[in-house]
Parts: sequence; structure tokens; C-alpha cells
Amino acid sequence: MKRTLLLLTGVILLYLAPSLVLEVVYGPSYTFPPSEDYWMPDGNTGWIAHGSPSGEPPDQPSVNVPLALHYVPLFLPALLLVLFVFGPWSRYMKSAPPPREENESDNEGDDKKAAE
Repeated sequence: MKRTLLLLTGVILLYLAPSLVLEVVYGPSYTFPPSEDYWMPDGNTGWIAHGSPSGEPPDQPSVNVPLALHYVPLFLPALLLVLFVFGPWSRYMKSAPPPREENESDNEGDDKKAAE
């Protein structure tokens, strides 16, 4: 259970941290989280209304955010999940087998002797 919570925390942090960094670097040109109504960069330092945004366009000139950077907050958590589910770190997610009681091992030996 503890390992699952740590993995979930890692996935959430790997989504939020890059998203917030991109928001700080690109300002209003990067929408976090994206919604239906917002001001979208037009590619020439202007703004285009996407949907029906409630406010005026931002005062700052728009900046084109590379398309690959929009997917970084999705690929990092996915990479973590792949490494823990299918990759070399999958052994950390497996729980240890329950300890065997001494009575069980004694009974198995008695069963083998009785079979002979």
C-alpha cells in the first residue's frame, strides 16, 4: 500500500511540476490546466479567442510554445508508470510473500513421510 501511494505521489508530482514550470516560463501562452474558454497565441505575438473567454486578452505578447513541451507533463508520469509496471523497477512494487508458519512446514514433512 505504501509503495502504491509513493508511486501515485510521483505520478502527480511529475505532472504538476513540469506544468507549473512551463506556466512560469511561458506565462499566459501556456494554459494550465487547459479549459474550453481561453486566449490562444496566434503565432505573431497576438491572441485569438478560443471559445468565449470572459476577460480581455493578456497585455503580454504571446509566445509560441513548442508542441512537444505541451506533452512533457503527460509523458513523464507515463514513463514512471511504465518503469514501475513493466520495466526494471517492477520488483519494487511486488509485496513480500507472507512468512510461513513453522506448523505448516512440519505438516508437509509429515505428509511426505506418510506417503513413503
